[in-house]
Amino acid sequence: MKKYFCIDFDDFNTMNKYGKVEFLKRYSFLALALLIMAFGCSLSIRANLGCTPISCPPYVLSCIPEQYFSFGALTVIMHLIFVFIQWILLRRDFHFKILLQIPLGLIFGIFTDLTMWLTKSMQWDDSFQGYAVRVLQLVLGATIIGIGCSIQVRCRAVLLAGEGITSAIAQVAKKEFGKVKIFCDTSLVALGLFFCFMYFGQWRFDMIGFGTLFSAVYVGFAVRFFSKHTPWLERFFVRNGIAETKDFDTKEVSTLPLVITIARMHGSGGHEIGKKVSERLGIKFYDKEIISQTAKELGLSQKEVEEKEQFISNASFLEYIITDNGFSKEKFTGRDGAIFYQQSEFIKKVAMESCVIIGRCADYILKDRPCCLNIFVRSDEDFATKMVMARTQLKETQAREVVRIKNCARANHYEKYTGLKWEDPAHYDLVINTAKIGIETSVDLICNAVKTFFAEMI
Repeated sequence: MKKYFCIDFDDFNTMNKYGKVEFLKRYSFLALALLIMAFGCSLSIRANLGCTPISCPPYVLSCIPEQYFSFGALTVIMHLIFVFIQWILLRRDFHFKILLQIPLGLIFGIFTDLTMWLTKSMQWDDSFQGYAVRVLQLVLGATIIGIGCSIQVRCRAVLLAGEGITSAIAQVAKKEFGKVKIFCDTSLVALGLFFCFMYFGQWRFDMIGFGTLFSAVYVGFAVRFFSKHTPWLERFFVRNGIAETKDFDTKEVSTLPLVITIARMHGSGGHEIGKKVSERLGIKFYDKEIISQTAKELGLSQKEVEEKEQFISNASFLEYIITDNGFSKEKFTGRDGAIFYQQSEFIKKVAMESCVIIGRCADYILKDRPCCLNIFVRSDEDFATKMVMARTQLKETQAREVVRIKNCARANHYEKYTGLKWEDPAHYDLVINTAKIGIETSVDLICNAVKTFFAEMI
């Protein structure tokens, strides 16, 4: 008798390819990340300058005299509410993996109560010296939160419900994740203020104050900083089931094929630029070919892959059948992770020869290659709108909206699978604005860069 079971595609491939040790290692680091985040949150709260935005509602409620529930317990309840809201928002896209946010929230709640107990004595008076120590404690706590969040991002495991609901809203509203995050944080702070006035009759600055605003701004900066400057973390677990490409390190640079990756804003002309560059250099070009090959491997239509590859859901999984022989792939119910994985494998395969690859996080997938030139093609909205109008029958307002939605989807897709910002120039060797220099000049610029740095390979 066959039984159905839902499992995350990326996790399944990680277990198959790297073994249970690596799989468990990744989730052990996730638990460590939760403990670090809980400790940082408790440490900053003990400064009595305000809690983090997402902690505002449960923390304010936990401070009510003779209140039965602890801060950690209220945090767990908030996570349950967040999961329920995701179910309402996502409907058919609500997958089994999202339910794993419940035990994750429970663990985080337990760690929260534990660290609040451990930091109980770390409170200081209102003297000048005491206030200075409290500010330093706030900064230290927020920094620790940033470290924990950066480790969580690297784990590529289940999201906390706070990030999960933000991702769900971004998906449904087709808005950029960062902007939705600001909206969610602001809403939680407003809810915390409501509880303050309702139960205490005034604004309690020790609960929601300077520290809340500081955490909202500083933690995001800390996460980006530690994500970029902690490469040693990658030695401990595998990300997204993508095999590392360290084998290239053993070869001479001059014997390696030249690979040019081009990430591009919608309507910037990145596809056309890549095509012209490949023709001028006499190397292969991959864009739609990646879609057709992925569709062939997964048994899907090209249209379905094209629609799914960037409009990602919060939790992607495959449905597998459990038989006496173990797991066997039966059908896809959530295809985003599967599509990304298959595209990654195809990109690594074609990169064994000189080529130009358009989009699909190729710069990240091939990040360990020394002979890879990473380009980002951008343009202003007016230029992109005119480009879209020129090749479609859309009106200006419609074309402008398409540009905005497409760019938002690409930014969310990149952040989902890399933990990094899509438009950050630090990921690329060359950033080009086609609205300023045009298509042909952009092609000349890239070819000149290739001839300068890779002359011996072409």
